[in-house]
Order: sequence, then C-alpha cells, then structure tokens
Amino acid sequence: MSLFTATELNAGDSSRASHVWRVDSVTGTEVYRRPWWSEPQVSAFMLGLNRLFGADPRDLQATADTYRFWRCLNIWHVPEPLGTTEFQGMPALRMEFIPGEPSRDINDADARDLGRRVARIHSHSTDQFGDVLGKASAPLMDFYVRAWDVVREVVPLFQAPNWRAHWATAQAAFASAPCPSGAAPMLLDWNGTQFVWHGGQPYALVDVEASVLAPVELDLCLWELLLKRPRIRQFMSGYTEIRPLPNLTPHRTACRLLLLALEVEGSPAPFKWLRLSPHFDDAVPSTNSLRPL
Repeated sequence: MSLFTATELNAGDSSRASHVWRVDSVTGTEVYRRPWWSEPQVSAFMLGLNRLFGADPRDLQATADTYRFWRCLNIWHVPEPLGTTEFQGMPALRMEFIPGEPSRDINDADARDLGRRVARIHSHSTDQFGDVLGKASAPLMDFYVRAWDVVREVVPLFQAPNWRAHWATAQAAFASAPCPSGAAPMLLDWNGTQFVWHGGQPYALVDVEASVLAPVELDLCLWELLLKRPRIRQFMSGYTEIRPLPNLTPHRTACRLLLLALEVEGSPAPFKWLRLSPHFDDAVPSTNSLRPL
C-alpha cells in the first residue's frame, strides 16, 4: 500500500517552468516541484531567461532560495521550501501546500491593489540586473545592449520569419533606449495561474521560477500589455500611491520587442504589440481633456 498519493497539477502544460504535484500522505499535504526542461534551447522564453538574466530553474537550491527571497519581500504570502526529496527517480523540491480557490485571470484581481503591490516591489530597486539572488548580475546601463544580443540569438531560432523585415527597426529601438531608472524583482511571466486565490483575489505567490532583477520599465511595459483598459487607471492609481510612475515612452518599443522575442505571452501576430496603445500614457489625465477608458 502506497504511503502517499501524488497528483500532477499541470500535466501537459509546457508553458510552465516546472512539473508540479500535490502529494498527500498520512503526515499532511505538500507540493513537489521539478523543472521539466533540460536545456535552455527548449523555448525562446527559457533561453532568454537564462541568457539575459542568468536564471536557471533547473537549480533546485536556487529555486528554493528564490522562494525565500520573495518571502522576505512580504508582498504576497509565499510558500515555504521544505527541502528536497527523491521522487519518481529524480530530485524534487518539497514546498508548503497552500489551499485556495482555482486560479483566475489576472484581470479579475483588484487592479488598484495590484498596482500598490508592484510599486512596493519596485521600491526594492538596484542598479544591477540579473537573477534575484545576485549570482549573475551586470550594470543596468548595459541592459539594452545585452538584451539586443539575446534578441539576435533567440529570434533566429524561434521566430525568424516574423522578424525578417523588422531588424533595422528593432536595432534602432534598442540602440536609442536610455539607461533604465532602476532594476527590481519581477516575474518575467506574470499570470493568474502563478497565484493561489482567496476570496476572488490573488493571495499566495506560488510560482517564482521565472524571477529576475529587471528594469522597472520592462515590468511596467509587461503589465501594460497584460491588463485590460478598464484596469489600467486603477493599477496606476494604486502604483502612484507608493511611488511615481517612470516615463515609459523612450523604453516602450525596446521592451515590447524583448517581450515578443522571448514569447512571454506566446507568439502574438508579428509585431502586434508595437501597435497597441501606450495605455499607461493614455491613463494620465490631460490638462485639456480626459480620455475615457
């Protein structure tokens, strides 16, 4: 008779960095996590995560320390790492189990509260980018140069036809982007499924493998793409309660191109994101008029 039962929670979902199991035993319930990929070249996202930021979800000790890092930030509840174990013939990370509701779209969250929490994260700023543990870091002034190098490495492997007519435009965008205002922790793949939800709101951050220290402008450009227009003003209102919103205009094209190259949200129609409205800019009240959202 088995001493425990294991149920894989994200079977067949290759968009996640790890296989995740709920393990029930006579002593209680835990979560086991193990990276599903063996080489960075499995996807544009994993390759970019590794090449640009030095993050490596295959390193279970680094993953455990990343959870501890987010626990110390005290932005959301974060599960406690409980050590490693042999599971199905390979090492796995044991994690505290946090019960909750099924995950929801991030746009179902209180956008003003999200803005406050992201601003609190951005308050932990530094002049280095890389992984959140500081094992791989570089001066922030070099970010766009390094990012362009990674784009030139990643795109030919995964999206060459989409970019063929746009290389000159992309190169100009990265060359003209100024030094970011600061780097802060972010998840390169913010998504509602990374949280355990309570009361219809994200309560616990349970998936942190794609954590990086990145320009706050990159993080905000990602939120600008993730949030629907009715949520933008609420998010910005919460954010500016904590800290001012940086000027995204000189960064937006390069940041959106980087997110496209790394397929952060899959593979949108070629360069569709470049044509989307600069929603955070639109949410700033004008002295002459207010544009309805």
